[in-house]
Amino acid sequence: MENLFLVCLIPPASIAEDIDEIRAYISNKFNVHESLKRPAHITLYPPVKISGYNAEKNFFKALSDVTFHQPFTQVLRNFNSFPEHTFYLDVEQNEGIMLLEKQISTALQPFKLIEKKEKFNPHLTLAFRDIRPIFRQICLEFKDRKFKREFLVSSFSVYKHVDKRWKPFREFPFKNPDTKPKVLSLFD
Repeated sequence: MENLFLVCLIPPASIAEDIDEIRAYISNKFNVHESLKRPAHITLYPPVKISGYNAEKNFFKALSDVTFHQPFTQVLRNFNSFPEHTFYLDVEQNEGIMLLEKQISTALQPFKLIEKKEKFNPHLTLAFRDIRPIFRQICLEFKDRKFKREFLVSSFSVYKHVDKRWKPFREFPFKNPDTKPKVLSLFD
């Protein structure tokens, strides 16, 4: 048995609705649909295939060890792109999101789930893959538009790919970092 999982931040429903409205507008106006197959999200760890019960158990155990994290405010501000292939909402980098991503990557690194992890550039995709022919038109359309939303992040999510769709699978609420069990040592 092999499953595909995605570790991400999901904005609150009211913000996700605003984002979905933008994605639907882009989809209808420019006839691009690929991004609508995914929930509005900020990827913290790219999709990975995991085979077998023990591998899944270890994956989720590693993620639960990362939940000792302070809540933080995340700001989404304006539009940006990775030239020619992805149009997105800018996710402002802050200590909270950068530390969370680093902790997740460090916790999952021993499993060697991905060959080489790219540098983390937080973003929320609005259109990708099928936009190459009209990429410049989309960028021009949004060049002068402004967007700003912010939300409190107090958990992260794992989505599972089921029937060609990403479905919510598990949420990991943050726990107070001061309550994290200390590693015992003979020399402390």
